[in-house]
Amino acid sequence: MSYDSVRSVHRLIEEGIGDAARLEYILDRLEKGKYLYLSDQKYLESLLSSNQMNVTESSETKEESNALGKLEKDLMNLNSQLENILKNKRQKDKVVEDQTIVEPQKQDTQKFKHEPTITSMKNEEVALILSVVLGLVSLQGIGHMYVRRIARGVGILVLSLLISALSMSFVIGIIPKETIPSTVSAFFLPVLVSGYFMLYVFQILDSRRLCVEYNQYFSEHGKRPSWW
Repeated sequence: MSYDSVRSVHRLIEEGIGDAARLEYILDRLEKGKYLYLSDQKYLESLLSSNQMNVTESSETKEESNALGKLEKDLMNLNSQLENILKNKRQKDKVVEDQTIVEPQKQDTQKFKHEPTITSMKNEEVALILSVVLGLVSLQGIGHMYVRRIARGVGILVLSLLISALSMSFVIGIIPKETIPSTVSAFFLPVLVSGYFMLYVFQILDSRRLCVEYNQYFSEHGKRPSWW
């Protein structure tokens, strides 16, 4: 007796496919281990083949339905995205249009109203503290940066760091004394230290002078100097 055949006959009977009486007869013979007549074999094979085709068609129909549902969902998402893009574009166009209308009005108003390019003067005490305190740790030129003399401040900062690096290298031996001529070696470190403190004093006085000029021009004209 074939277990698969018995199970298939049971399924056909349960699903109401074919002649129930004949299927009961076929099932009885299979369970008793008897051979089926040729006509019964062909009848059973015909039912099983027909049922398998129906199952395949049902599966294909279900897959097509799922694919159509997914396609419909994707189209809906795409449509939603397009609507959002169009909505954002309309909002941006509206903002640009409003700005285009408002800008000439602002320009007309500014013709009769003096508007400073900055809103406050520089604090001389802050400039002094930045120059004095940070200059002690080789960060000279920060006071110049505070008063918006960036290029000069960066130059002073690089020079102070270079002098500090050379001095430290000479002291701890990274630069061997033998590599420096004896006539220069005796004056090498004092010259570096003197240069460092001269630069230190200069950047303090210069940053304060620039801060005073900056504030004086601002108090008179309400904006920072055009050459600044």
